[in-house]
Parts: sequence; C-alpha cells; structure tokens
Amino acid sequence: MDGRSGPAPTGAARLGEGDVRGQRPFSLVVVVLLAVFTASVGPIRASVLGWSSAPADVEAGGTGVTRTVQAATSTGRQGAYYLPRDHESRALPLLVFFHGTGGKGSLAILRLQALAAQEGVIVLAPDSESVAGVWMVGQHLGETTADHRHVMACVREVLAAPGVRVDPGRVLAAGFSVGGSGAAYLATHEAVFTSLAVLHGHVVPGAMGPRRPRTWLSAGDRDRVRTVAYMRSVAEHLGQEGFPGVELRVFRVDHTLQEEELAALVAWWLGRPAGRWTR
Repeated sequence: MDGRSGPAPTGAARLGEGDVRGQRPFSLVVVVLLAVFTASVGPIRASVLGWSSAPADVEAGGTGVTRTVQAATSTGRQGAYYLPRDHESRALPLLVFFHGTGGKGSLAILRLQALAAQEGVIVLAPDSESVAGVWMVGQHLGETTADHRHVMACVREVLAAPGVRVDPGRVLAAGFSVGGSGAAYLATHEAVFTSLAVLHGHVVPGAMGPRRPRTWLSAGDRDRVRTVAYMRSVAEHLGQEGFPGVELRVFRVDHTLQEEELAALVAWWLGRPAGRWTR
C-alpha cells in the first residue's frame, strides 16, 4: 500500500515508500571508549536495564557522542543515538526518529546530529526490524509488533545510559515517509511520548492507540508520493479522531527532508518561533 492519493489507509501490516534522498554515506570517524559516568537521578530514568559493559561509541567529538544501541531485532538490526555535549548537566528533550523505507538509524543520526548539537537535544533513531527498512504496525487496537518492542527497548536503553536525563514534557516521536506510520503507532500507545510528527508520511487508523498527543504534519509542495492534498486529508482525519492542535506545514521541497524543515519541526516541538521558510 503506497497511499499516494485518497483517504488515509484503514489498516496495514508492512508499509513502505521512498526514503530521504541524497543521504551521505555513513563513515566511521573515531572509535573511543567512554568512562562510565556515575548514574544520576533524572526526571525519566529506566532502572530495569543494566549495562554489562560500556556502550560502543561509533562517533565522538567535541559536540557530543553517537552510540550504536545494544538492543537488536531478530534480524540483527539495531539503531543509534546521539548525546549532545555536556548532556550530563541537565535534563534534555528526546527525539525518537523513525526512518523511511530503506533507511537505518545510523544514517538518520548523521542527518540530525548537527541540529541536535545546536539545540541540545538527545536523538534516538532505532532501526526497523525489516531489512528492507519498512515498519510493521498493528492492524488492530492493542496489537504489539516486533518493531514496537524494539523501539521501546531502545528507549529504555537510552534512559538507562549513564548520565542521561530526559525532560518528561518534551519527548517527540517523529517519522519520515513510511516512518510516519511507525511514529503514530508508538506515540498513540506509549505514555512516554508527548508529541508526534509525521513528515511526508501517513498514519494507519486501525493501528492507533488511545493516546492523543499534539501533532505536527508536514508536506512538500512538489511531493508526488505524499501530496499536500493527501497530508491535508490526514490532518482532517486526525482532527476528527480527537488529536488536539494538529498543525500542517508545507515546504518548498519534494519527497525529501531538508534542514529548514527539520529546524522548523524542532522549533515547533520546543515552543520557539517558526522560521520564514514555512507557509
């Protein structure tokens, strides 16, 4: 089901369409070992996940550190997360990003790292279980998929990481393209999420849970995969389903994510003024 036109899909299992174009290939920069920080009490912490060893860092530098998550799917896929510099000093917002078809969390982190460093945001980007990079969502209320379990295992891992504290009022589930369905599925089932963003994507009505977080939708005026008209129909559907304050933004792009759109999303999420590139 590609959902290129017509009303929002009424049910789904495996969903997919185009991913972010022009992503830079992942490159391993430096491998270092981090000393384990003394655990501190934070607004959100997971106490059930212990670290048997220090987490593996795939990239480190003066602006923060990127790690591969230890949690793995049955297909061996994992994901990655980014911690900004001096993250131990305060509770930070958490963005959980769901990649598009063919994507990987590590590639998403490469796209989001500079913005996250600038804004002081923790970013977690799990991999889908599917090696094709698509997400499995429930076909009926209450169904839990392997992707659901993996994403929440990744969330618990980040919350349990030494020195990490998350602001409980600023946890966003955001998905691009097919990742939008995964983000909506998790954000409407799990209380940890306070906001939802669907970027050039769709939702599966039958898979949504009872929760109704504040919601951002975005589209590209040249997007032929998820048209502006289609995204308007999604916004109308969510409004009818009781989602408060659904906001739709249109950008001058096709089926891709640009820095302006990502920056505008973070500004909306954190309650900052919108940029001039939206309309």
